[in-house]
Amino acid sequence: MSSDLIKDNHHLLKTCIYYEVLKKKPIFDSYRNFCRIVGKDAMEYPNFEFWYYRFYHGNRDYDYDRSVDPEPKTIMDKPVKLMYKIAGNLDPVERTRLRSMNHTIKAIADSFPSVFESIDITVSHNYLNWRLNDKRFSCYKNANGCTLFKPNCSKAEESEECYIKKGLEYLAPVLRMPNLQVDHFSFNNLKERLNCDDFLPVSINAKRVHIYGENVNQVVRFLSAMAPGRLESIDLDVPFVGHWESFRTIFGTDQFKQAESMHLGTTEPFNVGDLVNFSHFKKFKCWLTSDNVSQDVLRTRDILSSFEKLESCELEFHCSWDGAPIREFAEALGEEIPIGPLAQGEYRTITHRYRIPESNDCLEFKIKEAENDKEDDEEEEEEYFFISWSCRRVPYAK
Repeated sequence: MSSDLIKDNHHLLKTCIYYEVLKKKPIFDSYRNFCRIVGKDAMEYPNFEFWYYRFYHGNRDYDYDRSVDPEPKTIMDKPVKLMYKIAGNLDPVERTRLRSMNHTIKAIADSFPSVFESIDITVSHNYLNWRLNDKRFSCYKNANGCTLFKPNCSKAEESEECYIKKGLEYLAPVLRMPNLQVDHFSFNNLKERLNCDDFLPVSINAKRVHIYGENVNQVVRFLSAMAPGRLESIDLDVPFVGHWESFRTIFGTDQFKQAESMHLGTTEPFNVGDLVNFSHFKKFKCWLTSDNVSQDVLRTRDILSSFEKLESCELEFHCSWDGAPIREFAEALGEEIPIGPLAQGEYRTITHRYRIPESNDCLEFKIKEAENDKEDDEEEEEEYFFISWSCRRVPYAK
């Protein structure tokens, strides 16, 4: 029979429910199957639940008059202690939905610490994607507005609103949750103009953060929205646009000064002198450039040896050479270049150990050369190399 005929006949509806009972499946699965066959508008879940359990307990009176029953209780009639238990058994993503029900349930949901393993947000010119732990949401721009996809929803939601505005209806309440804590927070902005306050209205207590922005000012604004006290690791990825002085504003942020590890990716490398800003990190990674390799190699080694907290770091020297770049490094450090044939794609590597002054530790450097990929139509007399320079603190051994 067609679903329309079943909807108009309460006996047939109850027969469908009784059939679900006979299949002995969980009630939520039974209700989903019931809605799939008959239609989502055929019966609300509370009514389905009543008849399901009535049939389950052996009472098969289809003509029972529910008007004589007392008024059914709502979720607000449940004991407060039970409400706290229900909220406590939900994960942080599920509890965000409770916050939109009413003030009482919102207060119960907010009494639990909102701890997420990861929050990942990406904004572009035609979509807004975000992931809360393992649950993914997407809002795409279309000709009539936008289309929203939510986890555990088979049907997308169409809207005439702007895709960012619609997506923020679901995302912003999460970011405004009191006591929000995130192990890893990632924000990728692929849109040139974006209001930071729309996405990060309050400080985010993140342990590790990754930020990509279209320019330095965007990156600094989003980085400044991270609470500096809990932040341990920072990963920034930004194209170099503007003057170096604007880029160096990152060094002045509390977040940069208080973090323990740093990965700073740019399209233009730093000067060796900028390394002094990294003295408080345990671990860091960045690009460097040099106009005088022989001097800057020793200068870099001396700067790193003065970092009391340093455990390890990774540097890339980007320079232009007429000959083999690793030769200049080896000569400056007093090391010999390994000789012998190399397999295709391999580059020479040298190891250098330097005892830290007035310390029982030394810095162990692994220095390897590599050639940058060049476009086929690129015509340059000089080959462009970079030197990969890894460093770690180890006990000094005579």
